[in-house]
Amino acid sequence: MKTSAACILVALALGACNAAKTPGRGEILMSDQEVIAKDDEICRGYGAAPGTPVYIQCRAMQDQRRDAYKEARRRN
Repeated sequence: MKTSAACILVALALGACNAAKTPGRGEILMSDQEVIAKDDEICRGYGAAPGTPVYIQCRAMQDQRRDAYKEARRRN
């Protein structure tokens, strides 16, 4: 039961993260290292510690968000 509640909280936090951090606003001008640092800051800001499953999932969501944005821009 605790695991389910934790998963739901993580999903909600990541959903908010996804909505609030639209890529493209400045990321285009950032180096790869700056983007990595920004993603790290976002995930740590949600309380995720590096190396934990929540942190790894958060970082993956950042990559997916960025990829989806790039794909949408490519299509337009």
